[in-house]
Amino acid sequence: MDTKMLVLSICLAINSIAGTAQTIDSAKAVPATRNNVLYLAPVQFSENGPGFGVGYARFINHEKNIAVNIDGAVTFNTANTNRIYNYNTGFYNTGNPDAMCYLLPGIKFFPFGSKGLFTYAFGLSGDMGSGVKSSGYYDLNGLNLAERVQKNFLVGGLIENYLQYNYSRRTCLEAKLSVGSSLLNRVGGANTGNEFLIEGGIKIGYRI
Repeated sequence: MDTKMLVLSICLAINSIAGTAQTIDSAKAVPATRNNVLYLAPVQFSENGPGFGVGYARFINHEKNIAVNIDGAVTFNTANTNRIYNYNTGFYNTGNPDAMCYLLPGIKFFPFGSKGLFTYAFGLSGDMGSGVKSSGYYDLNGLNLAERVQKNFLVGGLIENYLQYNYSRRTCLEAKLSVGSSLLNRVGGANTGNEFLIEGGIKIGYRI
């Protein structure tokens, strides 16, 4: 009987030590979640092209699984460069980079919680963009392809997906991919109809 009690005591002690070690290890792997996160996006893209951006997110409930966020981005239509063919010279002229500035306010949900080494979130956001859009057209003689640059303003909505790697208690790395459609896409004062929208990037976050 004494031997059985001794073995049982040792087993309970080992289980307690293992549980404590797992808790300590989990505490190291799961950083404390703060309410506010500032983001810098050195890698950013939209339907217009690549660019860069910044962002801010704040948890709005005690469980920290719902957050409001607002992102800002600037992208450039790099595919537009060197596309205007000059029939007079036989060379391509450098096209306008078509810079677009975006403001994306939204809300995101963490279905499995915001704590963990890796976390997933999904959400909805608005998409407001303002900039320019260029297009090619022929001159009066129908020979020389020139470029017309017009103001571009769009408003739409996006469905967002996030995958976040919590590197430490303060820093995180977040990948984002969003798709949607424009409700208004005004080019040169005329609405050109719905346009497929895509937005995403790699963001470095710092919790404050």
